[in-house]
Amino acid sequence: MVSASPVRSTMSPDRGQDVVYRIISEARARGTTVRTAGRYTGRTIEIEGSVLRNFGGCSYMGLDRRPELTDGAAAALREYGTQLSVSRVYLQCGLYETLEAKLQQMTGRPVLVTPSTTLGHLAALPVLVREGDAVLIDQFAHASLHAATAAVRNAPVRLVRHSRMDRLEEALADLAPRHAHIWLVVDGLYSMFGDFAPFEALSRLLDRWPQLRLYIDDAHGTGWLGTHGRGGALMHLGHRREVVVALSLNKSFAAAGGALAVPDETTKNRIRLCGGPMIFSGPIQPPMLGAAVASTEVHLHPSHAQAQAELLSRIDYALECADAAGVPLATHRTPIFFVPCDSTDEMNDRARALHRDGFWVCPSAFPAVPINRPGIRFTVTMHNEREDIEALVAALARCMAS
Repeated sequence: MVSASPVRSTMSPDRGQDVVYRIISEARARGTTVRTAGRYTGRTIEIEGSVLRNFGGCSYMGLDRRPELTDGAAAALREYGTQLSVSRVYLQCGLYETLEAKLQQMTGRPVLVTPSTTLGHLAALPVLVREGDAVLIDQFAHASLHAATAAVRNAPVRLVRHSRMDRLEEALADLAPRHAHIWLVVDGLYSMFGDFAPFEALSRLLDRWPQLRLYIDDAHGTGWLGTHGRGGALMHLGHRREVVVALSLNKSFAAAGGALAVPDETTKNRIRLCGGPMIFSGPIQPPMLGAAVASTEVHLHPSHAQAQAELLSRIDYALECADAAGVPLATHRTPIFFVPCDSTDEMNDRARALHRDGFWVCPSAFPAVPINRPGIRFTVTMHNEREDIEALVAALARCMAS
């Protein structure tokens, strides 16, 4: 289930695993998950012989089919080969320096490129969180963030209710007398329900609590939002030294790897030299580094702002179509949409009906969402034409009425 964020529950780990296995196995048996793709054009995707209109991917700006990126990958392949099989602690491909310099132009901050966003979290958080600190993590934060906070050995980690500022302030008041810094770990844009972190409220908390630090995973905000695609977190909080933002070079960026936008070179170098995955994991291989450099050039070009505006107009069109058809969608102005279902059976029935009508969407159930909140997740990207969006909403309305 796409970009799953683990939702904590009171059940035991073994019981939780049994529930997850049952839910995904049932969906697999119904033909709505664990499928195999064939030809992909961006607008359409072939799944087991059927060509479906694509509303399931995260290439929000549609760059994965842009010739600039494929040409960048091909040029790097010719120059460096398929791989440079050595740890970056010894030797790195020269494209890393080019990429980090261009990402600094994009974000306005020093940037460290990481093997993936997940490995970036695993490199950064155990380095950033020092002895005497504490960690708070949003219950709906991405699965990779929960894995990374579990790797923090020298500080207590506490779960907080999703975007509840009152509960967060209570936790800060409790922890502040005993800890040098309190790290709050959140998503910038949550991958299932498409809601933003409360950036303005978080900024006010930074003003009130000098010990507070923010670590924000803005993987789903990268590319389509903010100046040069720097994302919502940097757009709102990039001027704050207390904030570290993780970006994705996959998804909207359409290449590979992750990146950490940090407040200063000292922080960048400490993570670069001490973060475990920066030492022990493999690098991004040259063809995808070439694609990533090409993607930064697309983001830095003045025409990218026009493309972002066009995506927002398609998001608005989806909301207008849904409102006219009576399809209940979240009102967040993001490329991620979620249609709630009463049960996983209903979720699978609707997903199958939409697949039969020629649309690929993603059924979403526990652990990606709370166990009592399954639904259909779909995305709107630059690959989707307005006629596709209108047709999908009409199909949703039909399957909800049946």
